[in-house]
Amino acid sequence: MTDRARRIAEVVGAVARQALADHGRTRIALLDDGSPEAELAARILVDQLGEERVATVRVDPDHVRWVAGDLGVDRRRAEEEVRRLLARLIDDALPAHPASKTALLLGGALPPEPLLPLGDLWATDVLALAGGWSASAEVVALAEAAGGIEVLATSVRRLIGGRDPAGLDVLAGAAAGRVRAALAAGSASRRHPRIVPKLGVRTLCADLFE
Repeated sequence: MTDRARRIAEVVGAVARQALADHGRTRIALLDDGSPEAELAARILVDQLGEERVATVRVDPDHVRWVAGDLGVDRRRAEEEVRRLLARLIDDALPAHPASKTALLLGGALPPEPLLPLGDLWATDVLALAGGWSASAEVVALAEAAGGIEVLATSVRRLIGGRDPAGLDVLAGAAAGRVRAALAAGSASRRHPRIVPKLGVRTLCADLFE
């Protein structure tokens, strides 16, 4: 484990322990969609808190598919809502969502889970630590339009973290406008705090509210 990976794990673990104490809960209920983010969050939380204090909440897509199809709703959204419901129903558990900072900033309203353990890690950080990254279809499309997740995350980091108004200028075509629209779409939600381990400048729900 690198020094940076160790520092990230320690900060996430410390914040998770404090969140459990503040909420009077004994374990984390982590929504697990099989993504690199979920795998990374589970690995860090289990390492820092112990396996008995982390419940990973998974659902079988086959069990959700027929209901989603019957109701005419998106299957992936239905799966997430089922995971969300199960996490809330676990006794003495604090729900947590594993999305990255990139996904949270560009994906619209923040998820309702009170703990976002990877909420200050960019998608490129997840890529480096877990070997992959994921986000909603809309954010993946933005990354493709920007020229790749490295370009997208770097430009948004410059705009947000570096307060550089020209941070998005490197993006091709209409990508910069689409990124600005995505950032604006989630701004109201970011004014309602969640618990995010602070690992860098301008952390969601700590000092980034616009």
